[in-house]
Order: sequence, then structure tokens, then C-alpha cells
Amino acid sequence: LGTFWYSKSKFQRCTQESVLVNGSNENVYMNRLENVMYNYSLWTPFFDRKGYYGGKDLPRILLWTAIYGKWHSGLTDQRVDELEFAGCPDRCYITNDRRLLHSSDAVVLYGTDLDLADMPWRRYRGQKWVYWSLEPPPHCVLRSLTYLNNTFNWTMTYRQDSDVLDSYVLSLTKKPEPTPYSIDALRRLWEGKSTMAVWPVSHCHTFGRREDYVEELQKYIAVDVFGKCGKHRCERDTTPRCHTLFANNYFFLLSFENAVCKDYVTEKLYYTLLYDIIPVVFGGANYSAVAPAGSYIDALSFESPKHLAVHLTSVAKDFNLYKSYFNWKGKYDLIPWTEITFCNLCSKLYSEHFRRSTVYEDILYWWNATSQCRVWDRYSNQLLQ
Repeated sequence: LGTFWYSKSKFQRCTQESVLVNGSNENVYMNRLENVMYNYSLWTPFFDRKGYYGGKDLPRILLWTAIYGKWHSGLTDQRVDELEFAGCPDRCYITNDRRLLHSSDAVVLYGTDLDLADMPWRRYRGQKWVYWSLEPPPHCVLRSLTYLNNTFNWTMTYRQDSDVLDSYVLSLTKKPEPTPYSIDALRRLWEGKSTMAVWPVSHCHTFGRREDYVEELQKYIAVDVFGKCGKHRCERDTTPRCHTLFANNYFFLLSFENAVCKDYVTEKLYYTLLYDIIPVVFGGANYSAVAPAGSYIDALSFESPKHLAVHLTSVAKDFNLYKSYFNWKGKYDLIPWTEITFCNLCSKLYSEHFRRSTVYEDILYWWNATSQCRVWDRYSNQLLQ
């Protein structure tokens, strides 16, 4: 048994929609729907199963679908496998071996890889089917969910109201004794910075219209755009070398999400916090709950891009004000984000929630209608539903 981990993909548009919901697949699924949903068979939960060595079995999580068409960390189409978690509070197995459907406690189906013609062929009473998505609804409208009412027992997404939270976790360890941040080093760095803001970006047209906000902001301050949407290049905008370049030359880094949806935040904020540059955030998350106080500037807390520009200019000119955004680093040690989603799912299988009977009667409504996604309107300087 090996160690399981997976890496989150960057923003990806749904490329499988025509495959997922074409008429042929709909008909196949609808013809099988009654059998799938009501053909309950004898099944034993992990706490009543025998394990490989005669003792009690561990909870087993079956990844029925890949993630953006790819398996991760030894789980491949060529090699069905079963791995044991490492580094989690509780022990579980994870597998992509469909032959273990009958002995799996949770079956995970990833949103963009759902195929109505390739759903599990049998449903076991007590087994949890989990809808999983890393991305918000605007990135992929999944009409296939229309046919999956009363199918999923749990959700596993970035939303705080999900049954299992899938989020980037910023680990902050409080220092035994607060230590002054290296003021002299920060001052030297501040004196060498030459440009107001940098924006590393690879997707130029987004649902949240962040590009409109930046275009307006550029009327008042200099913003260098790196990546596919600008004229500046770095080998990969999230590499340490690139972020060191940004920290050495820019006062601020625009950490703008491509969708402004409730609770949605990605790793770009946490990468930035590792360096001596102030992140300016634009998104739907409650940032005070996911980042250290005084470590970022929230663009949407200002009346307009012009008002934000005025504030950024003031901060950049005043070293004492600028360094105040790094005071938290003297109190905490920052550990880069870690992925604990499957640790959370594993722990939930040990909890009383596993024994409860729950189902999402309308998963499409829960996912699309309650995600509270908004669009930036450049004419009114506000977010619109």
C-alpha cells in the first residue's frame, strides 16, 4: 500500500458536456436508472467487515471517476490499485478498482467527469455516493445533474456548507515567542520595488469579469500582466522563481479569482503569502476566515477600482504602512497549503454521519442556484447576480 495525494488542477473549462449529456447517454442512463437506484443488495459497512489480515477492515473510498480525465499518484487507467492514507488522523483505503464497489463505503464521482452511461451498476443501501467538485458552477454547467436527483448522499466541494469541505488549508503555527519580522530586510526590499502591481493570469475572459476590474484599475496605477493575457512572461507564474521576481519588483500581487462565488478561494492567495508582497484579493470568500488578519487587501471592500488605486498608492509610499501587512509573520510560522480533503472524507466515514440516511433531492439546484456567483459590472462598480 502506498501514499495517496493529488494535485489540484488550475481552472479548466468543461470540455465533456456534449459527451455527458448527449441523447445516447441520457437514454442509456434513463433505461438503467430504476435498476441502479432501487437494486439494493446485501452490503456490509467497514466496521462489520474483516480486513486483509483478519482484523476489522478500514473504510474504503472508491474513486469511480478520474479528476479532469486523469488519475493521480499511482492510480492510473493501466494500474488499478488500492492505497492507504498517510498523514491523516484516521486510516482509510482509497482505490480506483471498480471491482471493490461492493466493499466500498463511499463512492466519489467528480463533476466534470460524470458520464451518465458509466454510472455504478449497483447501489448498496448505506453506501455513500459523493458529488465532488473543485471548481464553482460557472466553470462548467453540468446539465447531467438534472438526471441525478436523489442520487448523492454527500457533497465534497469548496463550499462551507458541503458535507465534506474541499479547501486549501493554510497552516499557521503560533510562535512560542513573537519575533520581530526582519524590518531591515523588508525595507531594503521595499526600496528596490519599482512597480505598483503584478497580475499573473492565464485565463483572459472569466465569468466574474475580473479582467474588467483590472482594466479599470490600470487607468490609475501600473499593473504588469504576466502570462497568456499579458506581454510579460515567466516560465510558470506560480513557481518560486517567478514569485521571488514579483516580490523583488512589485508592491502588490493581484490574487483575483476567475469566479466570484460564495466561499470560493484558490491557492493563488496562499502562494503569495509565502513571499514579501501584499496580495490584493478579488473573490467571494470570507477572507478573514481563510487568511491572517492584516495580511491582504480586499479589492471589493473599496467603492471602485479608483478608490482601491488611491489606497494602494498610499500604502506603497509609506513604509510603516506597507510593513504593517507583514506583522503577522512575526507571530506565526506559515506552512504552505496542504490538501486534507480526503482526510476529511475519511474522518466522516468514522462519524455518526455515516450511519445517517441523507440524500440530495435536487443536486442541480443545490449546486447552481445556491452558490451565489456574481459578476463585476464596470458601469455600476459593483457585483451583480
